[in-house]
Amino acid sequence: MSGRCIGAGHGVDGRKAKGMLLMLLLVPSLCAAESTLGSTSASSHLSFRVVIPPVFRVLQVTPMKESYHYRVWTNMPSILLNGVEYRFKRVGENHLTIPAPPAGVFVVHGL
Repeated sequence: MSGRCIGAGHGVDGRKAKGMLLMLLLVPSLCAAESTLGSTSASSHLSFRVVIPPVFRVLQVTPMKESYHYRVWTNMPSILLNGVEYRFKRVGENHLTIPAPPAGVFVVHGL
């Protein structure tokens, strides 16, 4: 093999090796993207997706005659409870009245 090898014990010190590497970095790459004749514009597309998990929090429960009055906070425009959809006028704190369950059925609040 003719010439010198780069590396420890092969006759090329660190300063020369750094110089060679710097020179290689400054030489334009053969596979670099270049514009072609007639190309005058470029376009790009960038998109972000923000995922916000749904939140439904019961703040207060007031038993009423044959129903329960709930003060809730949600970041959704509607919720589905027992197959019934309840729509809110706005996102945030809302009031919700749900009929009382039949006798013998337990309702657990705050889960």
